[in-house]
Amino acid sequence: MATHVSVLVRFSDGSFTFLRDTIGSADTLTEVQTDASGLLNITADLSCGVANQGKTATHALGKVQTDSATSGAWNYGAFYDPQGTVLCPIQGGGSAVTGLPVLAKPVRMQSGVTVKVSYQAVADAVKTATIAAVCASGKCDIFTAAASDDADVSMQNASGATWGEALAGQTVVQAYASYPATNGLADTGIVDGVDALFIESASGQLLGMYAPELGNQSTPSAWIRQAIRVSQNDTATCRANV
Repeated sequence: MATHVSVLVRFSDGSFTFLRDTIGSADTLTEVQTDASGLLNITADLSCGVANQGKTATHALGKVQTDSATSGAWNYGAFYDPQGTVLCPIQGGGSAVTGLPVLAKPVRMQSGVTVKVSYQAVADAVKTATIAAVCASGKCDIFTAAASDDADVSMQNASGATWGEALAGQTVVQAYASYPATNGLADTGIVDGVDALFIESASGQLLGMYAPELGNQSTPSAWIRQAIRVSQNDTATCRANV
């Protein structure tokens, strides 16, 4: 079954754009460009920044649609700068998701600014966990971990940096989390899994927790608001079982 992802974007001047592409592989960060269906009056196959230069994005919503199914799940998505740095996460959900969330911060469109997304299919299996974090300074980053049954897995950003390495000195103020396993992180009980993605200090002190969504929900990814001051050796961890 094919899966496509769409992203609705509203700008500060009240105008819209519609991004949509078929994505061949799950769990793969892929750019989504302007819709090429011909059904709307939109120039096709352009990056968001190129198509809307000079505008400022203020709202966005991502939707995952798998043909004749509801298993497609929003893993994460974001606006990225030309160097591949996360500018601002985008909230999303499954085929029935509705709304148009305000972005955590406005994003100025220019050549090189792209929208990239990753989706997964909901299944009774270990999956990829995600935390999309926003700091008080405006810095944003996304951390993922391919879960392993009955094992701690460190969450890292796209450059391979841990939570502490990437965000040292920052204060995370909000984040959303996803994990599209049918029965959650601690499927078979309390011995081998932890029901939330967790942040710890170097000494093992629990600093915060993010309970993930399934990803195919009908409401946009929920911001979990808690202030977490980050030190160099802090870690984000996924502990799952099936």
